Amino acid sequence: MQLSLMTLQIAILRCLLVSAAFLSGTQFAFAEDGCGGQAAAIIQRAYPDAVKTSETGFSFNNLAITLPAESASDDPHAMICRIWPAHPEVMLVAVPLIGAQSNDGNEGDLELLVLDAASLDVRQRLYLAGRMADDAVRITKIAFDTARYRLARQQMAFGLRIFQHGSSGLNPFGEVGLSLYTIANGKLVSVLAGITVSDNHGEWDTNCAGTFDETSRTLSMQSTAHNGYADILVSETSSTTVASVAANGECVEKRDGPKESTMRLTYNGREYAVPDDLKSLD
Repeated sequence: MQLSLMTLQIAILRCLLVSAAFLSGTQFAFAEDGCGGQAAAIIQRAYPDAVKTSETGFSFNNLAITLPAESASDDPHAMICRIWPAHPEVMLVAVPLIGAQSNDGNEGDLELLVLDAASLDVRQRLYLAGRMADDAVRITKIAFDTARYRLARQQMAFGLRIFQHGSSGLNPFGEVGLSLYTIANGKLVSVLAGITVSDNHGEWDTNCAGTFDETSRTLSMQSTAHNGYADILVSETSSTTVASVAANGECVEKRDGPKESTMRLTYNGREYAVPDDLKSLD
């Protein structure tokens, strides 16, 4: 298939943005922030020592907390909230705690909170040190995934997706990582620490010639189980696109795929172990 240079560049840009969009076929619920005007009250309840620095900003232990109202669209440093459909009496909250920021990267942690939706009292919390740190590959969005991850008959998990993009024009890169968390023995714990569910990367000469790889994965809970928790079936779709300059000067694109495969993740008593080649950067 022959493409004009502009068409190819648009196609490449679309490829890079795939990881910033929710994948078709991956069913999960998402809300931009979902805090419903309660963001400041949530911070004051969860961090009583936090100091208000602006109408929509706080400081806690020299780390900045940004409320949704202050942030630009899809600001990854703004807190997000989501009522958990599996347990509508609770609200899930993710609070980025951001330290030093520069053109070379950012430092920061992330804390997950499970709140009583009515009183905003904190039921459980999990501090993820360094989870908001990045460098040339920047975190561009965080989002809750509240699909029905049923671990056991009376045990549900929720997900957190972290979107990342590289800044190199020669080596474009985009990734979405998914981690799963559950409440066990009264504590919020991680059960799956970072599987890549969208991966788009490539290398090109910024004019035409290049190779671009795209992979997407979906997770589905199975009826079989190990160590008390359901197995997870990972379904993968991948393709490779090669662009080159034809004899007539046109930029020609050739796509190999899609190729499909599946694999199974099992719970080992502590977590679902993710193979190294499927692990996300976060």
